[in-house]
Amino acid sequence: MISIPVSLIDRDDLSLLERSLLPLIIRHGFIWGAQPKALSASFLAELLRHSSREVVEALDALVVKKILKIAREKTADGVMILYRLEPITPHQNTPENLLVATQYTDSNYYLNLSNETFEELHAYALEVCDREGLRREIFDDFNFHQRSQNRRSFDWCAEFERWIRREVSSNAPAIANASSLEENKPSTQEFEMAQYFIRRLVSIDPQFEEPFDVMSWAKQIQLLIETGGYSLLDVKAGIDWLFSAKGDWFRPNVPDAYHLRKHFKRLISHTRSFRDGTTRLPDGVNIFDIIGRE
Repeated sequence: MISIPVSLIDRDDLSLLERSLLPLIIRHGFIWGAQPKALSASFLAELLRHSSREVVEALDALVVKKILKIAREKTADGVMILYRLEPITPHQNTPENLLVATQYTDSNYYLNLSNETFEELHAYALEVCDREGLRREIFDDFNFHQRSQNRRSFDWCAEFERWIRREVSSNAPAIANASSLEENKPSTQEFEMAQYFIRRLVSIDPQFEEPFDVMSWAKQIQLLIETGGYSLLDVKAGIDWLFSAKGDWFRPNVPDAYHLRKHFKRLISHTRSFRDGTTRLPDGVNIFDIIGRE
């Protein structure tokens, strides 16, 4: 049997995933007669059957809320970031602690990057690697290093460019081979989706000038799928909504494929909330649970 502090149960600022993590951390982190053990995000992700990225974001949010704390452990593969429960104190919610939590949420620190900022950085990094003919794994090295150090920067895109220059100058195997470059090219389906988007733009503006390099538009579709986790059907649904009567008001904000990727999260939220003119509840939400609360 495990015991969960009442102060954690009564908190109303926790998401469903954050609430799911707490009993697992208490269950696997506290062993009778031993010091509390720090757990890895990948271990917790396997138990919850969620992606590591979602779990890391929830764990970092719990760190910001002063419920967890980060522990770093050196291994043969490098520095691992682990999480353990903060000691519960009677004065945990004092103004001094709240001030510390507010200072920790500085978005300039790498561990505090929002999901949107990280996606934009990831897409930018892959775009730079493909343009310069470099290995895409360079971003994985950059991401691992910055997470282990949790450094502060006002421009992470510039930091990645500095990282690339250092990798190239250090004679590291940064240059991608021909097979890797071929694999990273947009697929036929992604190229056709870019052409589909162009045809829709032409249909509403006869004076629209088709892009000379359609491949660059297909590259944006590819990045949208790879970094955003969307499918080709999602992309088509977002494009169709944009050119429907419901999305007419937002269409001027998406003149090309780059802005399609930039605003796609907003577009897909409309297509997933309203389909065929009927309201659709998010996955996992029961209408009877909502009615019962009223």
